[in-house]
Amino acid sequence: MKTSIWKKLSSTIAAVTIGGLAVINAGMAIADEYPSKPVTLVVGFPPGGSTDVVARILAKSMTKTLGQPVLVENRAGAGGTVGIGHVASSAPDGYTLGVSGVGASILLNALGRETGYNIDTDLDVIGVMGTLGLVIAGRNGLEPKTLQELIKFAKNNPGKLTYGSSGIGTPGHLAMEYLKSVAGVDLLHIPYKGNTPLMNDVLGGHVDIALLTTPGTAEQVRAGGVHPFAVTSPERSSLMPQVPTAIEGGFDGYTATLWNLLVTPEGTPSDIQMKLSKALNSAMQDEEVLASYKKKGLAPTIKTPAEATQFLESERAKWKKVISEAGVQKK
Repeated sequence: MKTSIWKKLSSTIAAVTIGGLAVINAGMAIADEYPSKPVTLVVGFPPGGSTDVVARILAKSMTKTLGQPVLVENRAGAGGTVGIGHVASSAPDGYTLGVSGVGASILLNALGRETGYNIDTDLDVIGVMGTLGLVIAGRNGLEPKTLQELIKFAKNNPGKLTYGSSGIGTPGHLAMEYLKSVAGVDLLHIPYKGNTPLMNDVLGGHVDIALLTTPGTAEQVRAGGVHPFAVTSPERSSLMPQVPTAIEGGFDGYTATLWNLLVTPEGTPSDIQMKLSKALNSAMQDEEVLASYKKKGLAPTIKTPAEATQFLESERAKWKKVISEAGVQKK
């Protein structure tokens, strides 16, 4: 009787062990074979926008590394969150990736707006898809010509200078509030409904200064339409190498950049994550990608998934503090 029971128990243990090994081996096989079909890269904005352009530049290079097509799919809406929400609810098999910008990653949530997902628990961060600085620019006719002169003028004339943004809670608004805090100045905020009316009013001399996106501003700088005081990136912009950084202008540690994260659904196998990380980082060293990035003022970044996650946490802590200290209205 005891012998019979022991044989049954041994058989059961063996079956469970074999089954477990089969599952493990199957998982390893899936990771080894990945990718065996096209990969979808979801962008939460319409075709032709800056996020879409970045995605298509990198998708082309990643296709070469992965050996399967990386196809960009646009799912626009709600500041990019519709697309990232789709990624978060997809199978964690490495075939649905997302491009998550600063808004969809942290700003909307920090401003109390519902996104439909939690980036910490619903997504895995694979890497950073490059960064883009902003430009502190002013209308023609302003007396100050350097960032230090601008800050000095603002301190001597509190509340007199106006600055525009493309809207409350946008990166340009928060970056200027950050500068106000660092420099200890008082500026009057005038929010606009988008970048076009903001740029038009800077060109028309109706608002004194603004934090503007680099590519469009570079064209106006060359045309003499606006005056650049500094860029907010850690390094000078490839589009305006003559313009100093805010750090060079005397504000050590001040940076404000736009960026995108490459994300996958939470639970994506680590081997697949590392293959995607390798493909992204290889793209950041691809001469064709680097040439395209330079033309658009983008800075390449090479980070592991762990480093990219740390980058996200650092950026979130910085901007949540800015939002809190500036008293930006949440909604």
